[in-house]
Amino acid sequence: MKLNLGCGHNQISDYINIDIRPEVKPDVACDVEMGLPYENSTIDEVRAHDFLEHIRLGQTVRVIEEIYRVLKNGGRLSISVPSTDGRGAFQDPTHKSFWNINTWLYFTDDRYRELYGIKADFEAFLSDVTTDWDLKIVHTRGDLYAVK
Repeated sequence: MKLNLGCGHNQISDYINIDIRPEVKPDVACDVEMGLPYENSTIDEVRAHDFLEHIRLGQTVRVIEEIYRVLKNGGRLSISVPSTDGRGAFQDPTHKSFWNINTWLYFTDDRYRELYGIKADFEAFLSDVTTDWDLKIVHTRGDLYAVK
């Protein structure tokens, strides 16, 4: 099973398309900040492209831990998020949280995880990509695999 979080109008076949807005006609309408309607360790892949920056600051760890909860061991979290290393993170007034490649240390490095009591544990393959040279927009993109 594969989930496409915050699908909006970008719904993908072979994924369960999830969005908080029923008007975009997702397969499942739910507020991911409140949880995902799936059992523990049942999901093979979660796609979160241009989604995480719309999670309220203060809820980001909870949402990543919820994604981790539903992923199988070795399950893939595919991310693309505007990085604070470019202007894209701050230029969109609908963004509620801010990310960069170092943010993921809190979900991949035991020292950070233990310091803050974060349960989510991933092996990450990440890079920063300039997605718009004129507007100086950088995205952190990559794949993270659940370690359980």
